[in-house]
Amino acid sequence: MEQGLVHAPRCLGFDSDRESLKMARHNAKRAGVESAVLFEKRLLGSAGPPEGLPAGLILTNPPYGKRMGDAAELAPLYEELGDTLKSRFTGWRAAVITAEPELGKRMGLRARKTNVFFNGPLECRLLQFRIEEESFVDRQALDSRKSLIKMERAMERGADAFVNRIRKNLRTVGKWAAREGISCYRLYDADLPEYAVAVDRYDGWVHVQEYAAPASVDAAKAAARLNDIIAVLPGALGVGEDRIVLKVRRRQKGQSQYEKQGGKGKFVEVTEGPCRFLVNLTDYLDTGLFLDHRITREMIGSMAAGKRFLNLFCYTGAATVHAALGGAQSTVSVDLSATYLEWTGRNLELNGIRGVKHRLEQADCREWVRSCGDRFDLIFLDPPTFSNSKRMRGTFDVQRDHASLINDTARLLAPGGDLIFSTNRAKFKMDTGSLKGLIAEDITGKTIPKDFERNPRIHTCWKIRGRDYGRV
Repeated sequence: MEQGLVHAPRCLGFDSDRESLKMARHNAKRAGVESAVLFEKRLLGSAGPPEGLPAGLILTNPPYGKRMGDAAELAPLYEELGDTLKSRFTGWRAAVITAEPELGKRMGLRARKTNVFFNGPLECRLLQFRIEEESFVDRQALDSRKSLIKMERAMERGADAFVNRIRKNLRTVGKWAAREGISCYRLYDADLPEYAVAVDRYDGWVHVQEYAAPASVDAAKAAARLNDIIAVLPGALGVGEDRIVLKVRRRQKGQSQYEKQGGKGKFVEVTEGPCRFLVNLTDYLDTGLFLDHRITREMIGSMAAGKRFLNLFCYTGAATVHAALGGAQSTVSVDLSATYLEWTGRNLELNGIRGVKHRLEQADCREWVRSCGDRFDLIFLDPPTFSNSKRMRGTFDVQRDHASLINDTARLLAPGGDLIFSTNRAKFKMDTGSLKGLIAEDITGKTIPKDFERNPRIHTCWKIRGRDYGRV
């Protein structure tokens, strides 16, 4: 063994994880080659050969979404690997093991040879490269060609009607949003019944929600149309496929609309007027920012100067941010979910809103308003349509329970205060007769943004005041 090591080539091993490096050194020691291999902790982007080392062979087995990570999420890793090879290892050879050929293409290198083999039951590829300029591939041009081909094939199958509607909406809603400085808006909402999706823009991202097809629609046909939608959107909107997020939206009950759908944890920062928000396009059915409430939030911001503001069922605190930046004297945000209160805290911090004047309270809002002894000048009340959370007593149905909730909440209004009540419950009817000493003004029409005009029943909104409004 020792005699063989004298003639062994110089071997270097890089990894960013200390535990992996520890295990590698242990394995090298067990194999008796510890003196022949040098292991170093390095990030992929900083990897490079030592000065003076002649060109050699790079062998790597990066994650490919089977045991570690999701294949779709790993594309940036493979792109970084390809960029590192092209910028720092020109003249070398490389061999990459992967079970996802499409991920291999993200490297931007043309393989000179591919070997198929099995790693246990898993079919893998050994991609062999020469790192030289002739093998470099322009990823952006390749992606554009692939997107164009997909788009053309989908349009041949009938998706041209969807593309034409998207382009028409870009000329109307898209230009309106650009003029108004709105970066997050709804572009399409099942305008064509056979293409039953909602398409929202979040700055440079596209969030697509598929409405579950009724039983009368053939499931295979609905799936094919959805595939066509995803195929044509990159070309129609001029965005990369990796910037399009798809979810299926079904009729929700209870907390399901707020429950976690995945575990990717990818947050994107977006803007709304003077406010900055973190949205999560992957993990939850809703992103953390209800776009149809844009005008309502702006109205709250314009009303908040010098006032004590209360946000009940605060979700991710978007209305609180508007109120605080609008000059609110203080804010209180109440929600039963620790997750959403933490998200609210992050949104407040993102906007430089901090300190004891801005409180977060984890509680069942119905019980909290009954026990609260404070008074507020402006209250936003936007309860779920239905909830049966295990952490609250009984169930909540906004149609059944709204009057008692509004009465309890209005008790916290200071003289001359305003309560803004909103709900997304379809066919909601306000029970004005059960409101005690209160006047409810329907302001729904003033709060529906242009991008939701096609669905004026997306929410209802009411301004509620005491009959003694204005008295001191």
